Amino acid sequence: MRIGTSDDPLHRTAARRRDAIVALLLALFLSLCWTINDWPQVGQLNLPDNDDMMRLAQVRDLVAGQAFNDWTQYRLAPPEGAPMHWSRINDVGIAAIILAARPFLGAHGAELLAVILYPALLFAAYLFLSGRIARRLGGASAALVAIVVAALAYPANSLFLPGRIDHHALQIVLILGAVLALMRRPTPANGVGAGICIAFSLGIGLETAPYVAAVIAVLCGQWIWRGEAERNRLIAAGAATGGVTLLLLLFARPTYWTAEWCDAFTPASSSATLAAAGAWIALGFLSPKLPGWKTRLGLAGAAGAAVLAFALLRYPVCLTGPYGPMDPFVRSAFMDNVVEAQGMFEHRFLSVGFPSGGLMAAALLVAGWFLATRPLRRRAALPLVAVLAVSAAVTLFQVRGAYLGSAVAAPLLAQLILAARQAPRWRGLAVAGAWLASAGMVYLIVPERIDRMLAPQIRASFLVHRGCNAGDVWQQLDRYPAGTVMAPMDRAAYIIGSTHHGSVAAGYHRNNRGNRAMYDFFLADPDEARRIGARWGTDYVAICPRDFVELDLANAYPDSLAARLIRGDRPAWLEPLPLRDTGLKFYRVR
Repeated sequence: MRIGTSDDPLHRTAARRRDAIVALLLALFLSLCWTINDWPQVGQLNLPDNDDMMRLAQVRDLVAGQAFNDWTQYRLAPPEGAPMHWSRINDVGIAAIILAARPFLGAHGAELLAVILYPALLFAAYLFLSGRIARRLGGASAALVAIVVAALAYPANSLFLPGRIDHHALQIVLILGAVLALMRRPTPANGVGAGICIAFSLGIGLETAPYVAAVIAVLCGQWIWRGEAERNRLIAAGAATGGVTLLLLLFARPTYWTAEWCDAFTPASSSATLAAAGAWIALGFLSPKLPGWKTRLGLAGAAGAAVLAFALLRYPVCLTGPYGPMDPFVRSAFMDNVVEAQGMFEHRFLSVGFPSGGLMAAALLVAGWFLATRPLRRRAALPLVAVLAVSAAVTLFQVRGAYLGSAVAAPLLAQLILAARQAPRWRGLAVAGAWLASAGMVYLIVPERIDRMLAPQIRASFLVHRGCNAGDVWQQLDRYPAGTVMAPMDRAAYIIGSTHHGSVAAGYHRNNRGNRAMYDFFLADPDEARRIGARWGTDYVAICPRDFVELDLANAYPDSLAARLIRGDRPAWLEPLPLRDTGLKFYRVR
């Protein structure tokens, strides 16, 4: 072994340390810049997204003593509360920062540190893993390039902004960890690493199920093709996946444990995960008796079909998807209008569809070129390409697939930039073009400028929506006596996360009863709305001029309470309460 080569343990350790330092420094620098830019909002704990606000409320409840296994949000649909589908796994890191910092910074300072530091640390982990994956494809120079490309990869990088404390950033890190484990040598340790990432990802939520399926397909596919060489990794992955899932069942199973839903860590998902893990272990032990790849393919296919049949027959609700048990009207009025849940070509504006698919399209082209021209690296690239392909397919139907797709694109696009550096002619132009094709923010900035020129109503709509949530509006609401607020979906999480009030509804699909009551309230005439509000003990009503725009109130519900309030025609039983510098209207129920 020659000192200084990639096979040298000292060289690998130094390279890993260098990647970690660069990733951490870049993550902290960008997080600091973003924090300074967003300080007027972040400084008031006015976080970027509804889910971030609700996550903060969940963490506060945990820190205040709510049981780790109790996922209920008691200020949603009070007094009983509503069961959430969010695992506590993501809450642990945020709560740990708050508990460690609170003696020194106080409650507000500790929470502020947590909402800035937690996404920054996950950002550093994401950049580090991107660099490590790229290094396995293109060597040392690819790692630094990939770290920079990953930092620019929109929309993945938007999940690591200050205040983005929801679980999606952690999910990206876990999927990249599983991909890296499958790119390495087929040792038991790498099998354990992949299995841990798979189990925790499924324990956090099932939105990553398609990408986990891609990882599992590569794991099993490598065993099918290479047999004994992959046996130990397959067994270790099964043992780790099953072991972690059993630990989650012992220590993190929610008190609301029902087969009614197939949307998160549930009886359906945990049973299927344990069955799959057992199948991998069995296939691994049978491997010596299965000499041919065709035999292994047939047995693996039969095992997979058996696991799938077991899950669907035992839990038929999974056939309807995660939102199957939702109230049909709420699903149509709300869930079908969530931007992230719509397909890439369903949007009228370039600034939504193009950024979701542009970077992945470039990465898919690079992936094809890489697989065709780098035969020695082909097997290492397969896990990454598989997840990228699945992400692209998901994005066609739900643009949320672009979050993970843009993340896994970075290591591949780094190879394009390295190849451009070797161009025999027009090298400068080739490098510039490669960087432009690889910079995810370009796919956002250019279409956004075009949309604002061709459709100025986008800017106006954004300002109205932002004006209802921005500034100290929630601190103003918090000064009124605690009560239950009837508010549309886009306001409710902020009311729960930023004030001491409760809300009948919020954008979480398990809250069927409260969400339907909110729509019935606002879409009814004022007299009927008053009766609905009384049944829920409603103390306040909140509404923004852009709320319910997707329902076309003026034509579909012209006499509804919502349409009247937006027109400024309030009933006598609502008393307007003063708020400054906001478009939000807030009323006390007389």
